[in-house]
Amino acid sequence: MQIRQLTEQDIPDLLKAINGSFADYIVPFQLNAEQLQFKMQSETIVPKWSIGVFEDKKMIAFIMHGVRTIDGKTVVYNAGTGVLPDYRGQGLVGKMYNYLQPFLKDYQVSQLVLEVIESNRSAIRAYEKNGFVIHRKLLCFGGTLQTTPRLNTASVQPLEKFLWKDFQSFWDILPSWQSAVPSMDTAQPAALGAFVDAELAGYVLFNPANKRMYQIAVAPQHRRTGIGTQLLAEVQQQLSNEKVQINNVDEAAENLKLFLEKQGLTNDINQFEMTKKL
Repeated sequence: MQIRQLTEQDIPDLLKAINGSFADYIVPFQLNAEQLQFKMQSETIVPKWSIGVFEDKKMIAFIMHGVRTIDGKTVVYNAGTGVLPDYRGQGLVGKMYNYLQPFLKDYQVSQLVLEVIESNRSAIRAYEKNGFVIHRKLLCFGGTLQTTPRLNTASVQPLEKFLWKDFQSFWDILPSWQSAVPSMDTAQPAALGAFVDAELAGYVLFNPANKRMYQIAVAPQHRRTGIGTQLLAEVQQQLSNEKVQINNVDEAAENLKLFLEKQGLTNDINQFEMTKKL
């Protein structure tokens, strides 16, 4: 077996390894080349920071890593770890992390971040063995929105640009990596703003193509006035009542959890965000 950093030329083989590794996952999924490219761009995945294990030139395991500077420090995000079924139980994840350790030290990486499904106990144990600790619990929701606005408190309009200064002033929690500001600036999802007397009072970011919502927030002084419901009613209309997802909502956002459930969504799976300081 050979362990090495990935290159751009490895991406077709990476796609095969992803689909082979996740075909029998707790939540099975498959990607095509376009979807993998989108994932790599929006999550700032860098091949040379990512690792593959090869046997006879076949990629049998991998870790994809996204890289960002946050508060002046280099943070690395595990955007996906996979091992083909026939090669599990051989400690390959630990071997990949051991291989990458000197590289991370050379680049003065301050923290590693990853997400793992709550029920995947074997993976959690493997990450804990490699020095990761649970940082927070993230809730994932799905279903068909069943939203009926009672009042038209606000005027809901498309936003031509992301008003991050305003958006962030509405936040009670920090979005996870896939929904963070750099991801949204790259993915460029649709944006709707709710205005009260020409003042932005709430917003939602969503992707009509993959039926995923990324962020929704209402200014504290405008909460419990029906603005969030108005925003989701517009999303519901634009998605023609198809099923939607919103992933990785911090468990600490209890009011948001209750709101999403009230709008017809179900908290069907949870993840742990795990971190490791270097």
